[in-house]
Amino acid sequence: MQGSSRIPKSDINSTSAPTTTADTNAELKNSTEPYKRLKTRKPPSVREKERAHAQGDNVKTDKGSAAESKLHAPSSRESTSPLSSQDMNQHTAPVVSSSRKNSHMKSENHTKTNDIKEIAVSLALRIQPALVEKELNQLEIVMKGLEDNNLRFNRPPLFNYSEIKEFIRTGIIRVIELKEGAISDQAEDLLIRMIRLGCNPNVADKYGNSVLMFACKAGRSALVKVLLTECPNLRKDWLNVHGQNAAMMAYKYDNSQLYPLLEEAGISRHPENPAIYMYLSSFQITGDDSTDSETDDYLDLFEENNFMNLADVNGQTLLFHAVIHRDVDFVSFLCQQKNFPNVSLRDRNQKSVFDYVKQIKDPEKKKKISELIYNLSLQTGSLQQLANYTYSGGVLKKE
Repeated sequence: MQGSSRIPKSDINSTSAPTTTADTNAELKNSTEPYKRLKTRKPPSVREKERAHAQGDNVKTDKGSAAESKLHAPSSRESTSPLSSQDMNQHTAPVVSSSRKNSHMKSENHTKTNDIKEIAVSLALRIQPALVEKELNQLEIVMKGLEDNNLRFNRPPLFNYSEIKEFIRTGIIRVIELKEGAISDQAEDLLIRMIRLGCNPNVADKYGNSVLMFACKAGRSALVKVLLTECPNLRKDWLNVHGQNAAMMAYKYDNSQLYPLLEEAGISRHPENPAIYMYLSSFQITGDDSTDSETDDYLDLFEENNFMNLADVNGQTLLFHAVIHRDVDFVSFLCQQKNFPNVSLRDRNQKSVFDYVKQIKDPEKKKKISELIYNLSLQTGSLQQLANYTYSGGVLKKE
């Protein structure tokens, strides 16, 4: 009986097993209540552990288990917020990162802007000395600097400088005038780059010769092609003060390679003169040898283009027609214009306006028209081109 009451040998090695029934009952009696309290007691929070440690408790735990309990221990923030610590990081971190990134980008952009301005200023300062010294190499350096830094003459920051605005307006013709109108290979390449960087392609010299006219005179096919195909606002039909356009220049200097380009662009070597058409039409209305046309209409045409010396198919200009019609008032009006009539021109019959003056039968009108043209010749220096004529008795006579 005593053998049956003992615990099996297999349980003897268990350190928690009681050795007798009394011992077991006593242990259960003494340990049930504390065990229940221990079972239902919540694990200490992180704050409680920290407080106990601060008060000098001797409770020590393994470093690994303490770190693990701290990691898994719930905090007051977790108990009141539906977001986990990972969620909080996901929502808050980008704000800080974006702010720093934007600040960094603004700083970089500001630095880059200042660098571009310094480059623009240094390039702008090279232009005037290069023009004064007639140095195309220096201008090429400027153009390359603009191209490399994505700068243009007609955009900020270069456009903000008054000197650059003037160069935009007149730069191309000034470069052409450096070599007295001669366009070399280097100059042609430079002019093309200037046009593509925003310089004005419609600029002309004091005689009304445009860039296109100079290019046609020099036979520069590449420059002519760029002007006709890449400049939508190009004044293709512009006339100089002598009534010549680009096509006339090309034919005058036998640059036949340009004829197809000019023809495709619609530039005729024999353009019509609307001022002549208006003048002749007025006679058909009045039916006499004088015109009452409003001079304002002609002024508008002269402002639009140099129609003053554009000859018709017979080689006769407005002044020729006014003299032929013995129109003293209109001759006087023409002689007073800023872009004055060229009295040295000859028509297809090789006659000048003075030849037609001699044919006027009315002595009063002949004298007045002769005086007007003679005075115009003195003012413009055209008399030097009329060495075959002398002024005598109020009439210019051939020697």
